Amino acid sequence: MKLSLGFILAISLAGLQFLAIITVVFTSYLTSERAMLQHARGLVLEAGENASEHSKGFLSPARTAADLFSRIFSSGLVASDDFEAMEKMFFQALLDQDQISGMYYGDEAGNFVFVMQSEGPGALRTKFVETNGESRSTRLIWRDTHFGIVEQKPDPEDKFDPRLRPWYQTVRTEQTTIWTDPYIFFSSQQPGITVAAPVVTNGVFRGVIGVDVEISTISNFLSLLDISENGTALILNENGDVIAHPNLDEIVVRKEDGTAGLPSISKIEDQVARGAFANIAQSGVVEIKSNVQSEFRYMKDTYLSLLMPIVVDDLPLTIAIYAPENDFIQVIKDNRLRNIWIAAVISLVTACAGLALAELILRPVRAFAVRAALVSQGEVYSAEPLPGTYRELEQANKTLIREIAQRRQADVKIQELNRDLSHFSRVNLMGQMATGLAHELSQPLTAITQNVDAAITTAKDMEGDSEELLSILSELDDQAHRGGDILRALRGFVRRDQGNQKPFDFNELLRQTHRLMHHEAEEHNIDLIFDVPGSPVVIANRVQIAQVLVNLIRNAIEALATTKGKKREIRISAIKNENRLDVCVDDTGPGVDQDVTLFKQFETSKKEGMGLGLSICRTIMEANGGRLYYDAEHTAATRFRMSLRI
Repeated sequence: MKLSLGFILAISLAGLQFLAIITVVFTSYLTSERAMLQHARGLVLEAGENASEHSKGFLSPARTAADLFSRIFSSGLVASDDFEAMEKMFFQALLDQDQISGMYYGDEAGNFVFVMQSEGPGALRTKFVETNGESRSTRLIWRDTHFGIVEQKPDPEDKFDPRLRPWYQTVRTEQTTIWTDPYIFFSSQQPGITVAAPVVTNGVFRGVIGVDVEISTISNFLSLLDISENGTALILNENGDVIAHPNLDEIVVRKEDGTAGLPSISKIEDQVARGAFANIAQSGVVEIKSNVQSEFRYMKDTYLSLLMPIVVDDLPLTIAIYAPENDFIQVIKDNRLRNIWIAAVISLVTACAGLALAELILRPVRAFAVRAALVSQGEVYSAEPLPGTYRELEQANKTLIREIAQRRQADVKIQELNRDLSHFSRVNLMGQMATGLAHELSQPLTAITQNVDAAITTAKDMEGDSEELLSILSELDDQAHRGGDILRALRGFVRRDQGNQKPFDFNELLRQTHRLMHHEAEEHNIDLIFDVPGSPVVIANRVQIAQVLVNLIRNAIEALATTKGKKREIRISAIKNENRLDVCVDDTGPGVDQDVTLFKQFETSKKEGMGLGLSICRTIMEANGGRLYYDAEHTAATRFRMSLRI
């Protein structure tokens, strides 16, 4: 197929435009993506620094408090056996620093003083374990924020001995301040960490000061950390345990023995974190000496990650952060897609403009081509001057094309009219032949009827057994009358329609219709049933109503002819409704195809149909003051309804 020069010019112009825009869009996208990703890495690093500083600020006061009380008790300012004074000092410290969950002192005799934050009945709870030789006693005291006693009671079942705790034994061995590994506190069942310091008086080890910090508070801070929409920060211990996570349910797990513990990064429920950081704990030790930024893929998505050590004394903790790359560059991707659509629209507009421009440029070329063709045919002399302007050339070209087109159309209409006239001529001839045939046949049928009547009279007067002869003559008489009725119906159907609307017996019309259609129904093994009680008289053009009724019945027969193995029945029923007669034509055929619009001209489901029958029938019914429609609410059978004036 040869393409026009105008089309090629328009497509080329639009293609170049599209290519230029896409080049600019992708170049801008790549530049913006790099800048945004660089900014995203800065945001992740900033979030890590915030988490690190917050963790330091959260843990450092605990170390400071442990060292301070260690010096106070070691110097003798407060006697190491003055447990009431210790309680007051611990009480005040907890009120001043709410991130500390508890402070305590245990000595070599097994005495123990413990003040902790409480959820009731008082704001703080004190636990005294006092020993005297082999005897020991445990008291629990709940106090309000003014140091008033809210409730107190003994706890004889308590067997706690601070000397057996790991923090006590480690400090006694190393004689220095230490941090414990994170663990689950026995009282609150929350993850925490303990800083413990020795109390030494005159070179003699007296006991241990301990400060508990619930690191679940750090998890609350991490949940508020603004990294990105789906970014997450967590804190790892040096053994790979997760000690802080925005979701508190992630950091407390049940071990096989039923006790609570911290989850390993390789077993955490956060699958993205597990996929990103599980490999750093494969050796059993997390060793991160400096910031490590990288990228990884999980479930077809790209993530940014950061590993940052927290430097709090000698406490080896690591902050781990991950964030989906799309959280930072999705806006750019959406903008890129939007720009591509804009480029496509601009290119389409450019193509249309190019076609218009090409048309303007090629007008004189087409004019020369047409003139050359006319000259070659001898219809125009080549010496004749050309039209002076582009507009005149275009107008002459349009006029010529219009004339030629009006002549492709006139020929087509003449051919269609010839076919229609030929068809109408055949229909008219057949009508005349049918009328003549009905007239010619009516005379011998009348003679047969008269002769049969005479034979019946003679047979009745004969002597002897003439019942069988009378039966044969009576059947012959009935068939002759039936033939006459069929001919009269045929003459009534094909006679010229004058367009008059008069009262007529609707049942009589049904009887004639039955005579015309029952043979065609019987050929397809279809029961044709008429169920119209009484003798309703309607006002309409009888011939036109007969045409509508026959068309509906024939449509039903054609529909049933395609079905097998089911009830095959056409039922015509009618009921009076005020001043109208509602007629229903039901059939048990396959129904109406949903893709066909009923009563629309030239639309049909028949292979050889023209799609005019129902449209003409509806026009006939409306011209006679009635209606014709398809009753879709009737599901027992396919039903067409027509109404007539009574």
